[in-house]
Amino acid sequence: MLEALQTPAPVSIRVNTQKTGLKPTSASAVPWCEHGYYLPERPLFAADPAFHAGHYYVQEAASMVEGSIVKGLLAALPETAIILDLCAAPGGKSTHVASVLREGDILVANEVIGTRTPILSENLCKWGAANHIVTKADASRFGNSEAHFDIVVADLPCSGEGMFRKDPAAINEWSENNVKLCAERQQRIVTDIWPAIAPGGYLIYSTCTFNTAENEDNVNKLAADLGANILQPDFLGKEAFYSLQEGMYRALPHKTMGEGFFVAVMQKTGAGSKAKSHGKQRIKATSATFAGLPQNMHAVETPQGLWGMFTPNPDAWHQLLAELPGIYAAGTPIGQVFHGKWKPDTAVALLQHGKSGEWPELILNNAEVMAFLRRESLPNTNRKEGLHRVVWNDVSMGFVNANRHQWNNLWPMEWRLRMRVSEPVRVIC
Repeated sequence: MLEALQTPAPVSIRVNTQKTGLKPTSASAVPWCEHGYYLPERPLFAADPAFHAGHYYVQEAASMVEGSIVKGLLAALPETAIILDLCAAPGGKSTHVASVLREGDILVANEVIGTRTPILSENLCKWGAANHIVTKADASRFGNSEAHFDIVVADLPCSGEGMFRKDPAAINEWSENNVKLCAERQQRIVTDIWPAIAPGGYLIYSTCTFNTAENEDNVNKLAADLGANILQPDFLGKEAFYSLQEGMYRALPHKTMGEGFFVAVMQKTGAGSKAKSHGKQRIKATSATFAGLPQNMHAVETPQGLWGMFTPNPDAWHQLLAELPGIYAAGTPIGQVFHGKWKPDTAVALLQHGKSGEWPELILNNAEVMAFLRRESLPNTNRKEGLHRVVWNDVSMGFVNANRHQWNNLWPMEWRLRMRVSEPVRVIC
C-alpha cells in the first residue's frame, strides 16, 4: 500500500447519461459504477463547456460505490422514498444518488458548512435531475424534526488517511489524537441522525480513511448501541472491495483502483423515538404554467423565487418542505416572475429533460462559449431580440438576452470561469 501511495492518483469521471450518450475516449470502466470511467490522464476540466453544463462529474472512483449501494437498497423500498445525503458537498455522491432514484423518489442534499452549501446546490442544478432539495442543518436538527428518511448516506468527516496520495498536507495534519476525535464525532453524528431514519430504513456509513477506529470499530459500536443490523448488501463490482469483517467493505489503493474508502450499511430495527419540530416552513404551490418547463415538473413559490421538481407526487414534496430544517433551496431554481412575465433561471436550460424548442437558439463557436462561461457580453451582430438559449455543439449551456448591439450574458456570476482559455477541451466525445 505504501508503494501505491507514491504513484499518481487515478482520474475518474461519472457520465450523466440523461444528457449525453457520449463517453470518454481511451477510458476504462469503473467496475462498481455503471457510468463511471477512468481517464488516462487529467485534462483541464474547467476548459470543457460540457463539464460546466453537467454532462459529467469528476468524482473519485472508490466513492462511486455509494450510488450503486443506494440503487440496490431502493429495490426493497416503496415508491416515493426519501433519501438524505447528510454530508453532501461538493456534490459527487448527491449527483450520483440523484441519477439512480426512481420517478417519485426525493433527494435531500445537506451541507452544514455554509461556505460549501452553494457549490452543492450549483452542482445539483447543473446535473439537471431536479429531484432534490438542498438543506443546511446539523444532524441533530434532522433528528429533532418531523422528517423521516428511508436511506441516509453519511460520508462522515474523518482523519482523511485516504487523501494522503492526493493531499500531502493531510499527512502533516494526521495524529492519533485526531483519529480519536474523528471517531467520537462520527458517533455523535450517527446517533443524532438515527431518530430521523424510518423504521426499517438504512444508514450507509462511509469514510475516506484506513484505520479501524473510524471504520469497523465504530460501525460495531454504533450497531450495538442503536440496536441496528449490519447488512451485507449486493452491489455492482462488490468483488473489487476488501473486507476485514463481513458486511464492511474497503477500497485500498494497492487492491482497488481508487483512493482509500470504507463503507458499511446499517438497518434500523424497531420504531425508535421521534421528537416533534417547532413550527413549519410555509410554502405556496403555484397553479401558474410555464411554457418552457418539461412535463411532470411542478413549482412552488417562495420569497426567494420559484422552485421546481420532477415528481408525479407533488404533495410528498410539499409535505417534506414543511418538515425539513434549514432549507437552502426548495428544489431546482426555475426563475422569477417580473410584471407578469416569467424570467427562467439558468438551471432551466440545464435540465435533463428540458424543452429544447421553447426558445430560439444562439449557437456559439469555441471562442464564444469560453467567453460566455467567463460571463462576458457577446456581440449581437444580427440585431436579434429577446431571450435565447445558448447552445454549443448540441450542449445546452444557459440563456442570453438581446440588448441593442450585444447579448446580455445570464450565466450566473458566482459560476463564472475565471481563467482565460480560448479553445475548449473535449473530455467526452
